[in-house]
Amino acid sequence: MNIKNRRPATLNRSLTAKAIAAIICGSTSFAGVAADQVQTANDDIETIEVRGIAASNKQDINNKRFSTGVMDSITAEDIGKLPDVTIADTLQRIPGIQIRRSAGEGSTINVRGMPQVTTLLNGEQFLSAGSITTLQPDFTDVPAALLSGIDVLKSPQADTLAGGISGTLDLKTRRPFDLDQGTTFSLTGEATRGSLSEQTDPKLVAFAGYNNDKFGIIVTAAYDESTLANYRNGTILTSSEVQNETDRDFNGDGDFNDSFYSQRFYGVMDRETERDRLGLNTTIQYQIADTLTFTGDLFYTKMDDADRKQGVMVDNARGSIWAYSDNFIPRLDNEQGGQIYTVNEADLKVRRVSAYSESLTNDRESTNASFLFEYQGDGPLSGEFRYIHGEAERSHTENVAHGFLTSGAQHGLLKNHGDGITPVNPNGYGPEEVDVSFSRSGEYLSLGFAEGFGNDISQYNLVSTYSENNFEEEASLDVARIDGHYAFETDHLQNFDFGLRASKRDVERETYILVAPFTTGNISADVMWKDSGASLGDTNGDGENSVAGGDLTLGKTNFFSDMPDGWVNQVNGLGPGGTGHSFYLVDPKVMDDPMAFQNAIYPGNKRLANPSRTYQVKEQTQTAYFKANFAGELGDLSYTANIGAQYIKTELDMLQNQLGSERPCSLCTASEKTGEKWLSRDYSDFLPSMNFNLNVTDDVILRAGYGKTMTTLDIGKLAGGVSVGRTRAGDVLAAELGVSPDLLVAVQGRQNGNPDLEPWRATNYNLSAEWYFNDSGLLSISAFLMDIESFVENGIVMQGLPDIDGVIRREVPVTTEVNGQGGDIKGFEVVYQQAFDFLPAPFDGLGTSVNFTYAPSDSANVDVYGESLPIQDNSEKSANAVLWYEKGPLQLRLAANYRSDRLDSLSSPMGEGVVPFWTDSTLYFDMYAGYEFAEDMSIYTSVSNLTEEKEDIYAQWSDHVITQNIFERRITFGIRTRF
Repeated sequence: MNIKNRRPATLNRSLTAKAIAAIICGSTSFAGVAADQVQTANDDIETIEVRGIAASNKQDINNKRFSTGVMDSITAEDIGKLPDVTIADTLQRIPGIQIRRSAGEGSTINVRGMPQVTTLLNGEQFLSAGSITTLQPDFTDVPAALLSGIDVLKSPQADTLAGGISGTLDLKTRRPFDLDQGTTFSLTGEATRGSLSEQTDPKLVAFAGYNNDKFGIIVTAAYDESTLANYRNGTILTSSEVQNETDRDFNGDGDFNDSFYSQRFYGVMDRETERDRLGLNTTIQYQIADTLTFTGDLFYTKMDDADRKQGVMVDNARGSIWAYSDNFIPRLDNEQGGQIYTVNEADLKVRRVSAYSESLTNDRESTNASFLFEYQGDGPLSGEFRYIHGEAERSHTENVAHGFLTSGAQHGLLKNHGDGITPVNPNGYGPEEVDVSFSRSGEYLSLGFAEGFGNDISQYNLVSTYSENNFEEEASLDVARIDGHYAFETDHLQNFDFGLRASKRDVERETYILVAPFTTGNISADVMWKDSGASLGDTNGDGENSVAGGDLTLGKTNFFSDMPDGWVNQVNGLGPGGTGHSFYLVDPKVMDDPMAFQNAIYPGNKRLANPSRTYQVKEQTQTAYFKANFAGELGDLSYTANIGAQYIKTELDMLQNQLGSERPCSLCTASEKTGEKWLSRDYSDFLPSMNFNLNVTDDVILRAGYGKTMTTLDIGKLAGGVSVGRTRAGDVLAAELGVSPDLLVAVQGRQNGNPDLEPWRATNYNLSAEWYFNDSGLLSISAFLMDIESFVENGIVMQGLPDIDGVIRREVPVTTEVNGQGGDIKGFEVVYQQAFDFLPAPFDGLGTSVNFTYAPSDSANVDVYGESLPIQDNSEKSANAVLWYEKGPLQLRLAANYRSDRLDSLSSPMGEGVVPFWTDSTLYFDMYAGYEFAEDMSIYTSVSNLTEEKEDIYAQWSDHVITQNIFERRITFGIRTRF
């Protein structure tokens, strides 16, 4: 891309202190600075050649230096210089930014430990199909190549749309009037290969622009395909439990009052994510008159995503203790006077070995259009009018194939299709339990089986298949706003900004399952869990629902050996740390279309809405703001400042389904809808803010910021009903409750919406000192405090929920959203950035950028020992380091990104609190090397996740790792040209 004024730049430091006021405030006339000086300063800023690593770092420093508050930015030439597939991958290099990964790619972000971050597109709200119910986009579907830069605003200002507790991201697209006159073209092609997926993926980015100073147009297109290895070891399903030992003295203390804490499922999964991503951006600018400019933007994204899993899973089928070891670790006291133990290595007596396959698909599409008119006359008044319309939709499906290697006799799962009662998988391993070795002591969680186990395809049977948690979301957004600016000619007050804004956002979500018709005996029903060991009821009329007693089961045997060609594949090893064995598994690719797959096995499937997760929400906001901008001198020191306030009124109308105790289907998760009602509420917020910047010297700036913030609630947390998770009781739980082993009993619940939730609210304080010791050097330290008045968190409450027969027999844990009792996050950031151009050749091409963030937090939750837990997904420490080299045609860069442990989620109650699931600290390395062999043509290679870093998730104790997400190294080769 050609940028204006492509000549080297140096800031005129003698003008800097006074010119800051002029540049920031944007007034046509102001005290103490002559017009020619201001123009000179502006020219100096523009003349930085944003091409190459060193120049882009200079631009980032300049953006920060001349900002009106605490902020950081990344400019265009930074984006794509590392292996930046998504915006989140790019943002992780900014101080205070923490990212979460999806299949190894950056997806969502935190600022200073908080995920409640507003994201704007060219200064306004937009819809992202990855997060229709929230303001914060899931960046997975937004290509970084569409953007010219990103600003991270950390101190609130009245004219910036409220919604971020810890900060606001402003994504900026390119503008035609920034191009040289004439045409500009750019083309980039890449090929990327993963170390584990071993597939080569293409990427193409094309840019075309035209500018004649009166009219300009830009079109940018980015397309890529990716196949990402994303293995998972450990707990495939996150259920856990404390089992009381009543039959053996496993720790040798002479009693039977000790307990064992364990996950219910362990496994190894070959997981692969396939993505096709398309992004388009078109911008038109037209100078209607000398005083009026029109800018139109169209921003389009589309991504088709399939997350496919296949692997082996072992569990005790909700039976008794199943781990035998001489290495039990005491953790804490239990309620029986004994202790709760865990193990790191054990011999498992497994009652069920499953061949598990799953396909999750996500199709996303969004379109955002913006129409902006800017007026700048000769007088003191200027302003803008803007209208925005956005539409987004997302379709999500889940499809499961649950095969058995074991017979089912181990836990009493039987079938009766009218030809006699047999184990559900009559050719499977059994009736004895399967010996499996388990270890979490090495680099990878591992399972070990006897030699030859799993090699015989005739032992495999598809016992259960179902499709649930499918949903379709649609959203629309309309925004109209008018902004005005009035300039003054005074010693301090420079101009006054004011504006009005109105927005409307409509969101609809329909969640559904797939059910097929079944008849057993005289009972007919639509069924979701198509389980060949399940019974619809008392088919033999003896008054008891029992397969062992003669009741018929639904379904049929579906031996893997009888399945169509291409449906079953033999998988060896199952990835790093796998079993070392080969297993037969249903290929999840054939499951991408749930309706077709389910109908191929059990015909007649249809969609059935699940009203507990179906809702409609209408949100309207009205906003007014004012901001006064000041600049001048205090004694011998110059300053800039702004003070203002934003008023927001939010109105919510929520359509919530009313649920009954009956079910519209059998063996399913859908609830009965008995009615619906509209719930309405509104709330208002008055958000004052202030920023003050003092130029202590030409090179040192002190900043202070204050502001109240609030963030719009996740719509998915407002609406929806209670959903109940049920499973077969099995012999142990059946004996405890006095029911049939075949009864589906409630084991957990989810309150899917709380319409009375209050939004996140906080008061933010910022202090920073910034030393710009040369035009490419920066040393800064920032302190911040977020006093959080109210926040939303996941909580677990015990609640009585009905079993499948409608009877409430016990209380089970129910997860829901609640308002936390307040807290704070306080910390600091340190940034050092410098080009070492003072060194002798060839070392004068070196440079570095290092930052560190410390952001501890507390919440009302406590762990099993009563110790306070932090806010979820907050890393107390994070750091980024970049070492770069640029000399002549050669560019090199090595980058590291660190996050300390973060609280992932809360599990079941234990001890004095709950069991926290933590994600262990991570350290990612990326590198880039490029060579410009012609003036406008270069080749490059990049490596992401150089060391193949993985995510370890542990329960309470750092040595008790329960899950691992294993990501691959990805190597890219590319060529870039511009003309």
